[in-house]
Amino acid sequence: MTIKSLRKAALATAICAVTGGTFSSGALAAGFALQESSTSGLGRAFAAENAIGDNAAILARNPAGSALFNEMAFSVGVTYVNPEIDAAGTTDYYSLTSAGPNLEASVFDRADDYASSAFVPNAYFAMPLDDCWSFGLAMNTDYGLETDFDSDWPVTHIADQTELLSVNIAPSVAFDWNNQFSVGVSVNFLYADATLKSKVPNNFVLDPLAEQILGGPASNAKLLDAEGDDWDVGWSIGALWRSVDGRTHIGVSYQSELDPEIEADVDSDLLRSATTGLPFNNERANLTLDLPDMFELGIYHRFHDEWGVAFGAMWTDWDDFERLEAFFPNQRVNGNPVPDYNPLKIKEENFKTGWRYSLGVEYYPCDEVTWRFGYAYDNGAARDGFNNDALAESQAVGFLPDGLPVTWRTLSIPDADRQWVTFGGTYKVNNQLSIDGGLAYLWGDDEPIQEFQALPLVPGVGLGTYFDGGTTNLEAWLIGASLNYSF
Repeated sequence: MTIKSLRKAALATAICAVTGGTFSSGALAAGFALQESSTSGLGRAFAAENAIGDNAAILARNPAGSALFNEMAFSVGVTYVNPEIDAAGTTDYYSLTSAGPNLEASVFDRADDYASSAFVPNAYFAMPLDDCWSFGLAMNTDYGLETDFDSDWPVTHIADQTELLSVNIAPSVAFDWNNQFSVGVSVNFLYADATLKSKVPNNFVLDPLAEQILGGPASNAKLLDAEGDDWDVGWSIGALWRSVDGRTHIGVSYQSELDPEIEADVDSDLLRSATTGLPFNNERANLTLDLPDMFELGIYHRFHDEWGVAFGAMWTDWDDFERLEAFFPNQRVNGNPVPDYNPLKIKEENFKTGWRYSLGVEYYPCDEVTWRFGYAYDNGAARDGFNNDALAESQAVGFLPDGLPVTWRTLSIPDADRQWVTFGGTYKVNNQLSIDGGLAYLWGDDEPIQEFQALPLVPGVGLGTYFDGGTTNLEAWLIGASLNYSF
């Protein structure tokens, strides 16, 4: 095995682990998306969120929604998300040499509650322009979380600390026919800001071996420390039909894919420039994320003066998210891009397209109060089974001993099918002002995770890490509040 091969593998796993954790570990929908667009929607598990139009928050899911309002309407809210993701397993450390892998140590450990809590805000504005045209503006968060493993977690070089902030700003216009059918379109401006870190664990169990090889301990050696951001532009289109009596609403909407290219400055004690041989210091790297397009259907019917029912189905084209690739544009030799870095295939994710189904019930005991209940089932995007191509590639270069499986699902993307149960309500203070509250609990299945990483130590000698375990808990509590005002 060559140091070139080890360095390539180290870069691949380091960046993949950190970016994967950033965009998925604490996400509360399939893959690395967030559902939390409104508090009223939270109460009914976001069923028919693109059709009902309780308030201006419908603009997050359907740009045709501004046609529902005869006067200016404003909604602002926040959802507090408290996820808990736990994992446990055995970590095997191998020395990697030309003679093959040799098992040096095994460690069993747990990582408890490594997805951080966060506040997810939103704000919306709808304004009629005339009898037919209306304007809308949505500002909400589609992706984002923070994950933080303990510094002595045995695989912090696979997943350590990550943080992502994303903001979606979507101005829209809608046209209405006869107060029954409307169509709308929006332009979606997405901003994403990420901080990504990975390092050798604290109190590293193989420090004695590292001192023999490197002349000093490896604990806390920085593998990747990156900060970056980017803007991208997409679009949405939607249609909304409501019956003459207003008791039935049907909404359909489509959101285009987005491809933000995170421009990051990378520092590392391990990754070295192909031109200078020095460790990366503010080295520029570009990482493109293929965010999926989505289609949503919502149906609402008020079948009784005191009762209404809502159904929602959302299709997310996760098949577009096949792999992560990094580009280091300044890594050139004689003017030509260095092949190892341009592009560098980070990881084959091979996500699968899935559906989210939701059912909500609303109860109207009086004009001032609405109660909501909901249930949702959300297909996970991570593929089950084993990544046989990665296994074959690792074994071909001597990285991995025979017989050790590698799953598609990783520690940094512990995605699984999820179920939601929700409750919420609205109190109408007067004809202009109302207040929403919502509460939700969601949980996912425990899933096996087996993955491998190789890191270089010195030319011809590397460290192989194999994690064999899985998630032991995936759940979250959400609580939201919002204020709605029309004038």
